[in-house]
Amino acid sequence: MNSPLIRRLAAFCVAFLLLFYIGYQVYNANYTSVKTEVAVYVQADDPGTAEIVQATGTAVRKESVIQQQTNGVITYVVEDGGKVSKGGTVAELYATEQDAAAQKQIETLNLQISQLQKLSSPGSTYAVDQDSLTKQISQKLIALLQTSASGEYDSLDEPREDLLYVLNERQIVTNKVANFNDRIASLTQQRDALTANRQVLGTITAPSAGTFISEVDGYESVFDYSSILTITPEQYQEKLQTQVSPPADAVGKICREFKWYFVCVVSAEDAMKFIEGNAVSLSFPFATSGSVTAVVRAVNQESIESQAAVVLECSTMNEELARLRTETCAVSVTEYSGIRVSQKAVHFAEVTRTVENEDGEETTETREVKGVYVMHGSEIVFRQIVPLYSTSTYVICDPNPDPEELMTSETVQLYDEIVVEGTDLYDGKVVK
Repeated sequence: MNSPLIRRLAAFCVAFLLLFYIGYQVYNANYTSVKTEVAVYVQADDPGTAEIVQATGTAVRKESVIQQQTNGVITYVVEDGGKVSKGGTVAELYATEQDAAAQKQIETLNLQISQLQKLSSPGSTYAVDQDSLTKQISQKLIALLQTSASGEYDSLDEPREDLLYVLNERQIVTNKVANFNDRIASLTQQRDALTANRQVLGTITAPSAGTFISEVDGYESVFDYSSILTITPEQYQEKLQTQVSPPADAVGKICREFKWYFVCVVSAEDAMKFIEGNAVSLSFPFATSGSVTAVVRAVNQESIESQAAVVLECSTMNEELARLRTETCAVSVTEYSGIRVSQKAVHFAEVTRTVENEDGEETTETREVKGVYVMHGSEIVFRQIVPLYSTSTYVICDPNPDPEELMTSETVQLYDEIVVEGTDLYDGKVVK
């Protein structure tokens, strides 16, 4: 180890490693690699662009219970959510389950007879070509398969009958059959036999015009429809605790007003997101697959720091919504459009700009602002952002903010390359 040659080699290696380390640090400080992603524009109706308030609430309608002593089997002729007139038939009474089932068969047979008669009438298919029918058959088959796959087996009748109709229509167009007279005669005979053997005991009629709902839960008179706009959180909670049971002779109810309300209690923080008169969107994940538009009619709270009873007015009605009572709801209170960037790209930086006062004198202003680093060639540029809505993963930014608000010359723009990963980032830094 005392050899001069070995000492010189050791000193050379140490010097080389030291120079390599210094050069590597200088290179990293000035030519750091970064990871970027492109800024995109999102519309208000795109997924994830709405501010959501989760709540559990209650549907309140102006409901009248239909009460009638019945000794037979009830078959409803109006679906939940269907419109009825005063005195209109909502259900029929049959002596036995077999009689009720026979009525269902009769309705199916009547539909089939009507469709076959339409196909057999002169000129009903003269303008239909085979290519068009083939396309329709494919569409109807797909619709039937989709309904079946969704598990909505109660809704299979309509797509099945639609498919059967176009298949029969194809037989006429391709001259496989001249008409369906024999089939119509056979179905008519079946229908007449069922009609002759069933026993109808009577009907149930609507006491007033409105929307029919077959289910009665006992809450029909708990919430006062006429004063619901003034309900408080305490009153709402108290009414929810009411012990209820439907009348023994209840057979359905009529919703007499087109408008209905969804009432929920929210925190003081969430209450600030509801503005009377604003439109919101309601989703009931455990009750219906669609969404419902509503209007904020009341936000009732004792103080700005207390819970609030929010009353939302709805005008949409269908079979699923007619069955709502107390449900979990996702309320989209505000929807945003703008430039979406990742939260990983957002940084704070101190920016200085020159401004001119009313006297024409230039002064400098320095502020710490939120922004992102954008690739401009091989150089990083800091651009201030004006957030409209933020989540834990992304920020939606105003694409056209007030220039007076900006400390930088411009804000983030569509298709900008946004830096989402990198070290020691600063404005003007050159990267490879």
